[in-house]
Parts: sequence; structure tokens; C-alpha cells
Amino acid sequence: DSRKTALAATTVLPVLLAVSLVHMLNDSMQAVVPAMFTILEETLHLSYTQVGWILFALNMTSSVMQPVVGSYTDRRSSPYMLPVGMGLSLIGMVGIAYSPNFWYVLLSVVFIGLGSAIFHPEGSRIVYLAAGGKRGFAQSVYQVGGNAGSSLAPLMTIYIFAPLGQIGAVWGTAFAGVAILVLLGLAPWYKRQLAAWERMREQRRAAAKP
Repeated sequence: DSRKTALAATTVLPVLLAVSLVHMLNDSMQAVVPAMFTILEETLHLSYTQVGWILFALNMTSSVMQPVVGSYTDRRSSPYMLPVGMGLSLIGMVGIAYSPNFWYVLLSVVFIGLGSAIFHPEGSRIVYLAAGGKRGFAQSVYQVGGNAGSSLAPLMTIYIFAPLGQIGAVWGTAFAGVAILVLLGLAPWYKRQLAAWERMREQRRAAAKP
């Protein structure tokens, strides 16, 4: 109907800003790992090889798993997957802060990577649904958040990790906590949009049948 058409053509700026904020928080948590390499090397006596494996685990989990998550959510998307993903990242941040050895750090970064892998495909879907007629603008707002989060790594090193050491990673749980709250606030809107999107797909399937 006309109401749905108007909704589809309207850019929902508050939603775009909210998901961009979460993108910033998510990528900030990813940036914590390389920012802490020097601290972890000294505290846990890690070798360069072990540091390389930590970075490999983070990047492979956060990137390679994204198509897997995206393929699954194309069939069965849920607005509550996003806060669950951030919950995994929160566990990972706590894990890094209190890891006693290399293997605990490796497991912790896998949790952070999985949280990021869940967020990015679903975050892109929210951007698509909120973009209206401004797809390029919406995607740019989303990307600005992620780039801003990645750029925070040097500042976190200077003001958090250098003075506090490994335990400073626990501050990353504040990023995850804020992200979870924002995503829970977005969940009702996202649920309505997913339902409307599914109805539209069903109508298209019905219209395509001979």
C-alpha cells in the first residue's frame, strides 16, 4: 500500500546513526587486539609466531565467517542475533583482560571475531532497510563508523593499555555493553522491517507464479 511505499522511500537517519555507532564500537573491539600486542608480548612472554597466530585467528574468524553468517541469515534472520554476537565479543574482551597464556588469548580473539562476523552482514541488512532512496549515503554513514572504530587503536594504546597493561582490555566490555543496549533498542524496528520484507518477498513469489 501507499504507507509501505512511503516507508521504503524514506531514509531512517536515527537507525543509520545507531548502526554506525555499533559499527564503530565493534571495530574498536577488533582494534584492541593488535593494539595490545606489545602489552601481551611482555605480560605473557609471547613469541612473534604466537602473535601472528593471534592476528590470523582474529582476521580469519571475523572475515571468513561473514559469508557463512550472511548465507544463514538470508534464510532465517533474527534481530536478536546482533546482541548475541556482541555478547560473544564481550566474552572475548573479558577473556583477553584475564588470559593467563597464549591459548586463552587465542580463544578470546575467536569470540571477538565471531561477534564481528555476526554483526557485519546483519548490520549491512539494517543499513539497506533504513536507507530508503539514499543507498550510497546510508552505506557511507555505516562505513564511517567502522573506520572511526579502527582508528581508535593508537589512542587506546596511549591512554588505556600503556598505563593499565593487559587488564586494560576490560574497558572493551564497555564498548560491547553499549553496543548491546543500542542493538536491543533497534531490535523492534528491525523485526518489523524483516516482517515487511518477508511479506514483500512472498507477494513477489506469488506474482511470479503462472
